[in-house]
Amino acid sequence: MKVFDHLRSPLLLVLRLFIGWQFFITGKGKLEHLDRVTTFFESLHIPMPHLNAIFVGTLETVGGLLLLAGLFARLIAVPLTLNMIVAYLTADREAVVNMFTNPDGFTQAEPFLFLLVSLIVLAFGPGLYSFDALLERWRARRVMVAATALLMFGAASPAPAPAAQPNRAVATFAGGCFWCEESAFQDEKGVISATSGYTGGTEKNPTYEQVSDHETGHRESVEVVYDPRVISYQRLLAIFWHNVDPFDNSGQFCDHGPQYRGAIFYHDAEQKRLAEASKAAVEKRFGKKVATDILPASQFWNAEDYHQDYYKKNPVRYHFYRLNCGRDARLREIWGSEAGH
Repeated sequence: MKVFDHLRSPLLLVLRLFIGWQFFITGKGKLEHLDRVTTFFESLHIPMPHLNAIFVGTLETVGGLLLLAGLFARLIAVPLTLNMIVAYLTADREAVVNMFTNPDGFTQAEPFLFLLVSLIVLAFGPGLYSFDALLERWRARRVMVAATALLMFGAASPAPAPAAQPNRAVATFAGGCFWCEESAFQDEKGVISATSGYTGGTEKNPTYEQVSDHETGHRESVEVVYDPRVISYQRLLAIFWHNVDPFDNSGQFCDHGPQYRGAIFYHDAEQKRLAEASKAAVEKRFGKKVATDILPASQFWNAEDYHQDYYKKNPVRYHFYRLNCGRDARLREIWGSEAGH
C-alpha cells in the first residue's frame, strides 16, 4: 500500500499523458477525414452519421487536450469511457460477444487500451501533476484565508454570548487500516464524524511514512465524534469488535506491524469500564484470550487529507484493497452474520 502511494501520481501522470495524446490524435484524424468516418458510421447503421462523426471527433480531440492538461480529468473520462463502450458495441461487437470465450480478442481490440486507461483515470483521478490538483490546492488555500480572516475578525469583535453546544462525546479505536475503520463508523446514526489518524505514539505531527516505518509508536486509528443521546458507547464498542480480528496480536488481516495492532483508547473511567467489560465478554464468548489492547487516550493526530473518506473518494481501490486483504472473509469466519462491513 505504501509503495503504491509513492508511485501512484507518477503512474497516473504517464497514463493520462499517453491516453490524452492518443485521444487527441484519433479525434483530430476523425475531424480531418469526416467523409470517411461518416461512411463508416453509415455502414454500421448509426443514426445521423455525419453529426455523430463531428461529435465523436470533437469529443476525442477536446477530451484528449483536457486529459493532457489534467483539467476536469475525471469528468471528461466519463464521456470518453462511454464513447469507447459504444465503439466496442459497434465496430468490435464480436469481441464483446466472445469476451469470455476469447478474452485475447477482447483485449486486443482497438478500443481496449482507450477504455482501460479511461476507467483508470475515472477511478483514481489525474494524480498530483494536473490542473485539477492545482485547483484543489487553490480552493483549499481560499478556505484557509477565509477561516483566518474569520478568526481575526472574531478576535477583534466582542465575544458573543455562548451558544448551546450539541451533546458530543469522543471515542477512539485502532483496528488495522484506518480506511476500513472509518467506513465502519461513518454512516452510523448518531455518529457526527469519523476521522482517520494516528494515536498512541510520542512524535508530534507524525506522517503516514513515519508511522508506517515504525518510527513514532503510533497506531492507525479512527476518532469518532458521536451524540450519546442517539448512539451509545456500548454500540460503538460492538461496531468496533465486529470489524476487527480480536485474536491477531501482529496487526490486522493482511497488514502486519505495531501500527496496525488493535486497541480501544478510553477517554474517561466509564469508557474504560465498558471497554474492559466488552473485552471480557468477547473472551468468554470464544473461550480464548483477546489480543486487543485497552489504553488511555492520548493526542490524536489527523491523517493526511487523501486518507480521509478514502472509501468514498476512491471506492474501486478501497474495495480492491479490502478484498485482497481478506478482511471480509476473516470477519465472517470469526463473527458470522454479525461481521462488520
